[in-house]
Formats: sequence, C-alpha cells, structure tokens
Amino acid sequence: MADIFCTEDQDEYVQKDCGIDEAGLVATAYIKRSVITSQFAGLTRAQKRELLETVGFWNAGLNASPTDIFIATKTRGEYPGGTPTEEDGFGRESTQITGATHEMTTEFEGLDENQLFVEGINRRKWAVVAVTNGDKGIFIEEPVTVYGKPNVPRGITTGAFYMISHKWQDYSNPIVFDIPAGIFDE
Repeated sequence: MADIFCTEDQDEYVQKDCGIDEAGLVATAYIKRSVITSQFAGLTRAQKRELLETVGFWNAGLNASPTDIFIATKTRGEYPGGTPTEEDGFGRESTQITGATHEMTTEFEGLDENQLFVEGINRRKWAVVAVTNGDKGIFIEEPVTVYGKPNVPRGITTGAFYMISHKWQDYSNPIVFDIPAGIFDE
C-alpha cells in the first residue's frame, strides 16, 4: 500500500485538445463484492481498466445465477469528487491529508417497480460503476455504502423518484474507463 502516498512513477499531464468529457450520470452498476475479491485481486489499475472495458466481464456478471451485477439505466446524478480527510501534521506542517471521503448521488424513477431493487441495494456494500453521458465509466472498487429512499415532492405536477446516496472512503480517485458498447443501453 505504499503507492497510495508515494508513487514510483508520475505520469505526465496530457492536454485535451478538442471536445469535452460530457457529464451527468446516466446509469449505475452495482457489482457484488465477491466479484471484486475474485477477479480484481492483484491487478494493476491499468489491468482493472482493461477488464472493465470488456463485454465479456459484464455479460458474465449479468448472466450469472444468481446475478453478480445489477444495472440501473436511465438515471440522473452527480459525483463532485472526494473531500480530503485532514489530521494534525508533524514537525512544522500543521496538517496532513490522510484520505478522502466520497459521495455520489443518483436518481431514477419507478417507486413501485423498483421498491425491491432499492431495498436490496440498501442491504449490502457494493463496488459501483457510474456511467457518464459521455460513455465513461467511473469505477469505485472500495466498498460503497448505498442508501436509497423515495423522494416524493410536495407539488402535484412533479414526479416522484428514488434518491440513491453512495458513500465510500478512499485516498485514490475512482478508475475512469471507456464503457463497452451495448452494456448500459436503456
């Protein structure tokens, strides 16, 4: 775990010359922790990214019996990044950053149709993938605590939906990857 604080190699900054990375979370995948411990153990970040970009990984989890991966499509949400955890420093440094807390929120429709799905995701920790409108996956490998609840606004002309809070602790940022075609389609 020494690489968390001291990286052996530092990658160079790469200028993005054209376009933007489209935002907005349009889908969310919930991966059982057993999949992470069996398939991701010992892999580098680059190898994890490669695995997440394969259709075979997703189809194996979606078609397993019982299912290992659950996908909520047609969502909306945001991930504003982590908040550093600070502690008292040593010597002349007043503070030091020792980690980060992260929170991501998503929302989706179907109060009746998704009641059992939400109750299920509330009851365990997950690895999570959030998908942006630009077809980028944001992979959170650390155990994510999920809490979904119905949001029923007061106005009679507004829609009700589920609000899902995802929280985790990790010094590192999530792994960003290109989602494989067809997996997160509505």
